[in-house]
Amino acid sequence: MNNLHPKLQEEILLKLDPKSFVMMRSTNKSIEKITKDPSFKSLYWSRTGSSLLHIGVHGSNMACFHPVGDIRPFCSEGPSESICFILGYCSGLILIYVHGGFCIANPLTKKYQFIDYCYLESKKSIGFAVDQIDKTTQRFKIVFITEYAGPIRGETRYGFHINAGNSWKISKTIITCLSSDLRRDMKPVYFQGGLYWLRSNRSIIAFNPETEKARLIPTKFDQQVGAQILLGAGDDYLTLISATEELVYLYALENIFTDPKWVLTRRIKNEPVHQIMLSCWYVEGFDGRHVLVRAKDKIEDVIYGYDMRANTWGVMGVLPGWCDAGRDFYQFKPSWSSVIGLHDQNSGSGFSLFTMFRSQREASVKGIMELIHSHFRI
Repeated sequence: MNNLHPKLQEEILLKLDPKSFVMMRSTNKSIEKITKDPSFKSLYWSRTGSSLLHIGVHGSNMACFHPVGDIRPFCSEGPSESICFILGYCSGLILIYVHGGFCIANPLTKKYQFIDYCYLESKKSIGFAVDQIDKTTQRFKIVFITEYAGPIRGETRYGFHINAGNSWKISKTIITCLSSDLRRDMKPVYFQGGLYWLRSNRSIIAFNPETEKARLIPTKFDQQVGAQILLGAGDDYLTLISATEELVYLYALENIFTDPKWVLTRRIKNEPVHQIMLSCWYVEGFDGRHVLVRAKDKIEDVIYGYDMRANTWGVMGVLPGWCDAGRDFYQFKPSWSSVIGLHDQNSGSGFSLFTMFRSQREASVKGIMELIHSHFRI
């Protein structure tokens, strides 16, 4: 291995599973140096599957984490009064809501920042965007979408509040369109610089946090909707997942700027649901590589993942028996990038508000970060 060109060494290391990766790191100093480089570690984890992070939709003091390749649940514990919500995940950062405030955290660097209070009308109204400025630096924005009656009956207006780490501001952007409810059961999707909220009629509200431009995307969808529906993002397209007990359909949104329409790209046999007698099942996620389906029988509550590259189903995680029916799932991949505005957890800065809750808030956030960080120390 020492006689190989460094680039070839990197390519070999990138093909290893996490356990072999750790073993190989200890073989000699040159390999250890490669594996400890932050940019290489980010590249390595970007090529592996996603880990699973989930928490109760109504908040909880316990989050669950399933590292890549490990179906066992690892759980964080916080004070019983510290009820947290995980509202979003993007590019290695998680958005947490605890004690009336938002917190942006990077579990890998253990840096975080609390944000001023904002009324949380609905978790699904919150969009979370993270942009990569360069190889080592990111910036984030939180977007809160509001909807209210338009000037004409049957119309709805949408407005946007934005926070980039310092304070909330009201965007001047307002769009008006024919009424259709936002899908409150579905998180917004961040894709190629924009946030996308799906509406009940399958049209989409799109908002660019950088330019603050918004528009309605009316889409064509001529197929029958399955029992489960989910908006996600692939490598090149926004993706709509429509699932029945027999099949999972993936549709890509093509011609998004001219003639938007959903085009069928993949039809997958829904094996976890089709082959087992279940009490309930849900489509829980899509990260461009894996489709997640949660299937629950009388004994187990299991998360299955369909690998788009391998064309196979596998078990991604087994949920603890105490998990409630409603769970918010995030397909987590780490990032070692530093983030503008985030502070080291020992710096003591950025915590001027809610002093009486400071220790409880910090304990909750640190618990979630440590839960994840402990599995990515390689």
